[in-house]
Amino acid sequence: MTIANWILLGALIIIIGLLIVSYIIKHAMLQKICECLIIPFFGALNILLLRDFLPDSLHLIKVTIFALSIATLSTVFLAFEKIKLLRIFGRIFILANVFCWCTLYRTVFFIHKVPLWLIILMCAIYLTGTVIAIILSGKQDVRFYILFAFGFALSSYLHFCSLIFLCYETTGHTIILFAGTSIFLALTAFHFINQAKLKFKHAGKIRYSLLVISQILIACSNILMCR
Repeated sequence: MTIANWILLGALIIIIGLLIVSYIIKHAMLQKICECLIIPFFGALNILLLRDFLPDSLHLIKVTIFALSIATLSTVFLAFEKIKLLRIFGRIFILANVFCWCTLYRTVFFIHKVPLWLIILMCAIYLTGTVIAIILSGKQDVRFYILFAFGFALSSYLHFCSLIFLCYETTGHTIILFAGTSIFLALTAFHFINQAKLKFKHAGKIRYSLLVISQILIACSNILMCR
C-alpha cells in the first residue's frame, strides 16, 4: 500500500462514517453527497491497486474505470430520483454498468467448455425467477414487464458467468465475484417488486446499499484475480 492508497482508504472510511451519521441525524443533503462519493473514491483506490499488476491488469483497469464511472453516475441520478428524467437515466446507467461487467466476464465461455445441460438448467432457473417476480409485482403495464425482463436477463447473464468461474475455478476471487453478482441480481428483483408492489419506506437505502456492496465485491474480485 502506497501513501496515496492509504489516503484514499482513509477518505473512504470518513465518507462512510459521515453517511452513517447523515442517516442518524436525517441530514438529506449530506446523505446524498456521501452516497455519490463512495463509489468514485473506492474506484480510485481499486485502480491504484490494480496498477501494481500492469501490464497484465490493463484491460481490467479499463473496464473497471468504465463500470464504476457509470455506477457513480447512476448513484448521482438516483440520489435525485424524485425528478423523473434523472430516475430514468439512473436506471439506464445501472444497466450500462452490468453490460460493462458482462463484456469482461463473458470470456469465461472461451476459457471453459460449458455443458449444455448446465446452460439449460440455469436458463430455466432464471426464467422461473423472472416469472415469480412478475407475479409478485401484480398487474402492471406491459412495458414495465419488458423492462424488468431485459434488466433481469442482463443481470442473470452476469451471474451465470460468475457461476461458471466459481464451478471451474473455486478460489477467493471467484467466490467474491459470485457473491457480488448474486447481490446485484437480488437488487434487480427487489427494485422491480418494490416499485410495483411492496413500496418499502427505506427502499432507496436498501437499493443503494445493495448496489454499492455488489460493485465493491465485483471490483475487489479483480484485484484478487491478479494476485
